[in-house]
Amino acid sequence: MLEVLDRAGHRSWLVGGAVRDLLLHRGRRAAADLDVATPATPAEVTALFARVVPTGVEHGTVTVLVGEDQVEVTTFRGEGAYRDGRRPSSVTFHTDLDQDLSRRDFTMNALAWDPIGRVFRDPFGGREDMRRHLIRAVGDAAERFAEDGLRPLRAIRFAAQLGYRLDRRTLAAIRPAAPVVRLVSAERVADELGKLLAAPRPGPALGLLQSTGLLPVVLPPLAGLSAPTLAHLRAVAVAVPPDPVLRFAALLHVVPPVEALQALVGLRLPNRLGSEVAALLRERGCLRERGEYRLPETPPQVRRWLSRVGAARAPALLTLWDADARHLGARSRKERAALRRLRSRAGRVLAHRPPLDTGDLAIDGRAVMEQLGIGPGRAVGLALRHLLDRVLEHPERNRRDALAAELAEWWRGRQPGAEGQDPR
Repeated sequence: MLEVLDRAGHRSWLVGGAVRDLLLHRGRRAAADLDVATPATPAEVTALFARVVPTGVEHGTVTVLVGEDQVEVTTFRGEGAYRDGRRPSSVTFHTDLDQDLSRRDFTMNALAWDPIGRVFRDPFGGREDMRRHLIRAVGDAAERFAEDGLRPLRAIRFAAQLGYRLDRRTLAAIRPAAPVVRLVSAERVADELGKLLAAPRPGPALGLLQSTGLLPVVLPPLAGLSAPTLAHLRAVAVAVPPDPVLRFAALLHVVPPVEALQALVGLRLPNRLGSEVAALLRERGCLRERGEYRLPETPPQVRRWLSRVGAARAPALLTLWDADARHLGARSRKERAALRRLRSRAGRVLAHRPPLDTGDLAIDGRAVMEQLGIGPGRAVGLALRHLLDRVLEHPERNRRDALAAELAEWWRGRQPGAEGQDPR
């Protein structure tokens, strides 16, 4: 594709993250992740290729389809004032590569590579900053962050992903940029936060979010928490594996479940991610805040716990609890020992494959309706939950005949006039 542009007189360059990752030896990027900068206008690019999608023509960007690949191609451009903390008010096209690179966020992203001429461009010292493991804004950091409220979050996210430190001036410009960060859409914030939490070294980055004042900006329920509590949630988030569900849950586990759920909804996380995090948080709050918590011990207690939590979700919950327990000071050893016992008990219970859900019962909703002579409705669900309650206590009763007898007795007790029963 670059050869086509070059033959037409438009010397074009790979730019940004793709070049950075080449220098880091992070492997070849997919074509969809490649950014090409060119002096050609969108109209000129469109004329050169058979399939072009006008993804952002007003900002100089089109997407060229090459086979199954999609490559984003953007005209060298200058930008007017940023008025919404996200996008420039105007764009002007030009033919100066260095000027185009000057509008980028960090020096390690203001790099360009011409693979045809084998020429590397680094007008702002990005390669040297990478050698020093330094994240530094291009030009004036305060100006870069005022232009785009996502950039402070990107700086901290890159610190987590690469293990780099922030340049002193770049770091100092983050806190004053908080009002601009608040203008960024929830989806973009969630995306950056998710990448940060999935990084191998989230601890220092979470510390940066806290010290710069951005943690309560991206997760409002954390505003007002004490410094020791914030330090605790950071420690727990670092202690769990780099799974987004676990790390989001760890960051919010000190927050009342209702407020935590509101935060998840506000971030507009993908449905599955949000629901899994919410399920973990509903089960139990922070050990540090709630004090003693009696874990299930007997087989029936363990079965009821597994039924409520879900057998598939239980390992994640135990992992979260164990990470929490590691940071309880004098209580840590006791709590972790109790959790190990629960993990062992749960394993023994699951080895017998007990019924834990109404779908595991020996009779289903249709059988309930046939036996009771009723149609679909609330009573069917109540009946199945009653039967499940009985087999959680006595799994051996999960037989069709035993459940039919239990169902008949339960139904008689619900009829008008049954002693001690509400006829409704």
